[in-house]
Amino acid sequence: MGMSWRVLVGAVSGAVAAVIWAVSLAVYQPYMEPDGFWTDPATGETYPEIGSNNTYWPRDVRQLAILLAFVGVVIVCRASLRAVLVAAAGAVAWAGVDLALDRADVHSGPAAAWLAVGGAVAFAGIVGAARKMGSGEGGSAFAGHLLATIAAVAAAVTVLITTPWDEPVTDAADVRVENALTLLKVGLVVMLAAGAVALLPLDRVAWMAPFAGIAALAAWPATAAYGWLGALGLVLLPAAAAAAVAAAWDVSLPRLLGITAACAVALIPAYLLLYFIGSSIGGAMTALAGNPAINSADTDLSLSVAAVLLGALFALISHALARPAVREEVPVA
Repeated sequence: MGMSWRVLVGAVSGAVAAVIWAVSLAVYQPYMEPDGFWTDPATGETYPEIGSNNTYWPRDVRQLAILLAFVGVVIVCRASLRAVLVAAAGAVAWAGVDLALDRADVHSGPAAAWLAVGGAVAFAGIVGAARKMGSGEGGSAFAGHLLATIAAVAAAVTVLITTPWDEPVTDAADVRVENALTLLKVGLVVMLAAGAVALLPLDRVAWMAPFAGIAALAAWPATAAYGWLGALGLVLLPAAAAAAVAAAWDVSLPRLLGITAACAVALIPAYLLLYFIGSSIGGAMTALAGNPAINSADTDLSLSVAAVLLGALFALISHALARPAVREEVPVA
């Protein structure tokens, strides 16, 4: 019974990921790409329009959906090394196909429907390959902890995805896009959080809940406040999410608070590093997809890449501090 609900979470993760990926690629990516020209008022010369901060938010949504599918495969197939490697290879291949389809400018509602079906079939194929390769191999506690932390931090970072328009948004078409983005983010956050839980033992849910609650509360100042309150929200949002994962193990409250503090402190230098790495990778992906470049005064930051790297860093920190309590096997079916 305990294993069956985890398999269900993994399967639903794959289905939700396929739909979110397809809609973001075929509906909202074409809508967001600059395709017009602007005229220099001083010289009268015309130039192709370029992007700005957050123009390519559909790419982050798509890549986080692929990450969700990856987590779903691992949940279904158990967090064994070979299954994780197969799932990772499938995710990388999916990301490559994603950029190729972006470059081909796939668009329209019917195309999104077909892509959703194709994504679901691809997910099923990766699950089949991972189950075959991982057959007979037990789950890894470290792999479960690592992937659960990445999923939890990715859920936290998903909250930060936004559109490039200044508030308040009044254009009717842009308002519809804002509403759609909110729905897509809710789907990703809920399923990534569920995936993180499915990778962990559940006998300490009562310890996990307060830290998950802190992360949820921090989402408001992180996205809506400025100054010290906004900065505090940005720090606590991913740090508390990582601590919630660590709380699944037999870790004392002082040590859990220490994990939260350690992740928060590590976030400060990591932010600068991830900013430059994420911007470089984001720019490269924009070029590979053949999309208009981002204005030189802005950044082409890839939040999805930053989320994965930050989640891996927090997993190493929390695992090192909670290592004596980590069990030999995770209950992932």
